[in-house]
Amino acid sequence: MKVICEISGRPFEVSGHEMSLREKFGFGDGAPKILPKYRFQYLGAFWPQWNLHKRKCDKTGEPIISVFRPDCVYPVWKRDTWIESSNPPSRDFDPTRPFFDQAWDLFQKCPIPHVFGNNNQNCEYADDWYYSKNCYLCHSGANNEDCYYSYESDRCKDIYYGVSTFDSELCYDLIASANCFNSLFLLDCKNVSDSAFMYDCRDCSDSLFCSNLRNKRYCFANEQLTKEEFEERKAQWDFTSHETYEKAKDFFNEMMVNRAWLRALQIDKSEDCSGNFIRESKDCENCYLLSRHENCANDCFSGPDAKSTLDSLGTLGGELVFMTSLPVYSYYATFSFSVSHCKFVEYCANLQNCQYCFGCCGLVNKKYCIFNKQYSKDEYEILREKIISHMKKTGEWGNFFPGYFAPNPYEESFSGFHFPVDKPSDLGFREGDSVERSSVKTAEIEVISDTYSELDSGKEKWLTEQIFWDESYRRSFRITKKDIDFAKKIKGPLPHNYYVHHLQDNFSWMPFNGELRDTVCAKSGKKIKTNWPEKFDGRILCEDEYLKVVK
Repeated sequence: MKVICEISGRPFEVSGHEMSLREKFGFGDGAPKILPKYRFQYLGAFWPQWNLHKRKCDKTGEPIISVFRPDCVYPVWKRDTWIESSNPPSRDFDPTRPFFDQAWDLFQKCPIPHVFGNNNQNCEYADDWYYSKNCYLCHSGANNEDCYYSYESDRCKDIYYGVSTFDSELCYDLIASANCFNSLFLLDCKNVSDSAFMYDCRDCSDSLFCSNLRNKRYCFANEQLTKEEFEERKAQWDFTSHETYEKAKDFFNEMMVNRAWLRALQIDKSEDCSGNFIRESKDCENCYLLSRHENCANDCFSGPDAKSTLDSLGTLGGELVFMTSLPVYSYYATFSFSVSHCKFVEYCANLQNCQYCFGCCGLVNKKYCIFNKQYSKDEYEILREKIISHMKKTGEWGNFFPGYFAPNPYEESFSGFHFPVDKPSDLGFREGDSVERSSVKTAEIEVISDTYSELDSGKEKWLTEQIFWDESYRRSFRITKKDIDFAKKIKGPLPHNYYVHHLQDNFSWMPFNGELRDTVCAKSGKKIKTNWPEKFDGRILCEDEYLKVVK
């Protein structure tokens, strides 16, 4: 089915797969009106990311670290307090007013948890983080220990600046990689150890600046060396030096542009899938950065183990999710955001362990509620149908919440990074320039030692007491004792910028803008799709040619 996007004016195809999923949710009689990338953008604006704020719990006055600003339009409570004593206000449904107007009157009075996630130990400075221990400034991950400055990590230990990393230990700058150990700057690597600056290598060790290798050891720039030759070449690169490490990044970039062969799409151990960065999935269409999903379409940046999701973002576990942002272990969640362990919730936000809720916000362990008011099962079903009929008349049914429902400014969201815009207010979202970011610093970045070997005990103590200012990101940052100790452990550099700045630089190696672009295979000339930017054209391969290179 051909549709013209109401935002871009571009025609796009709505597949039978997508229409069959829409039918599951009762929308099979109509097609979507905008391209999937704009659906990702809208939903992503409701997913707070990249920022943590010092503020107070609006319930107890206790100091907390939250993803929400002190001026958040919702009351923000410490998560434990919210779970234990949340009792938000309720209201009756008014058939004379639009649904969203009534919901907004209610929602902005309902407390929400200061972060998303649970079952953590000593992870106060983390968000969307689960079942983890001793992690700091981490976002969107689970089952991790002793990780710092990471995003979307699972089952990792001792990882610094990891992005989309799995089952790995003792790594620095680990990107889209799994089962790696004691390495620096790996991109799309698996089972790699004791190596640095590697791309698309499998089952390799003791190698530097290599690409597309399989089952190799003692290689430098893809050249096979003896152990003695390799150690001699390795000694020329002191990765504990920040200056040398930055030169190595430049050398790696040159390798990627001129020497490495780039796989057009990263789809592994999957069947009938399209999109990119997909693992162990089946029947997934136009999906990105997810694993162990089945029968999904237009789902991105999601955790493992989901089924039958459509137009969703940040899904972790669950089944039958439609037009929802950050659904966690939920079953049949539609037109909602930040719902965890819920069933049959529609047009809801910030719910925990709830079932059969419609138009609710801030509830914990509730059932058969509309606008937070408790009903019997029969009363609930009758009123739900009445509201749906009303929303169809007002044109609200099938539309997501207006942008002002997002508790975070657009800039402090998933979309603020992946879909930056000059004026979020044009899309109906709040802008975040009301918080003053002053240049707080006690020392210049230039005085940070080039390597930890230059630090005696006195200099080390002095360094940990200083505040530095990252001008390009406009944030202050500090270097902790843990940072120094980890640099010594991994034989890597000291931090020289704000951690989000560093993480987002790493994320640039996993390009995502909500859709694939057309290009041609560098060897066969075959038309292909990819996320790689145009500067890599001439090195991008279709799957058949890629498999010939790496066999």
